[in-house]
Amino acid sequence: MDRRAKASLRPLADSDFQRELERESLRAKRGRCPLSLVLFAPQFQDADNTETNARELIRCIERHASPCDSLGLLPKMRYALVLPGAGLFGAQHIAESILQGCAHSGIPCTVGIASAEFAENASAETLLQQALTALRHAQDHDGAINVYREQAEILSLRKTMVHSHEKRFLFSGGE
Repeated sequence: MDRRAKASLRPLADSDFQRELERESLRAKRGRCPLSLVLFAPQFQDADNTETNARELIRCIERHASPCDSLGLLPKMRYALVLPGAGLFGAQHIAESILQGCAHSGIPCTVGIASAEFAENASAETLLQQALTALRHAQDHDGAINVYREQAEILSLRKTMVHSHEKRFLFSGGE
């Protein structure tokens, strides 16, 4: 990636980032393309080197981000990366690569990922809440990375896809 592309990835303040996430979610809805949000929560051990470690984390993110991605700095020293056009597996691959870079730099970090694969799910607020849920789950279970997934509906509660008159036809050969 050239220097100009990396220079465009500067952390946006919380309010600017919220507006950027909203714009990207609208683009995803209009274009019917996936949108992913990755939240990073670094654990900087040395308070004296927090700024240096934050710059190193941003460098790790820059190495794997594209020029179309947006980086934001949220409250509680959380970094958020918006990945337009990236589905769940693409976002997870990028996040894992960034985590490897952080590990080599000595920066422990947890990650939460949320993805809207379908246009109707591409709400900025929903993505942010899902990514926060995934991040909390990763932190609670001492994991490095967690992906938000909807809870599957219990099989016994699902409605059948075959209507009763169709079942009669299938099993009795007719009326």
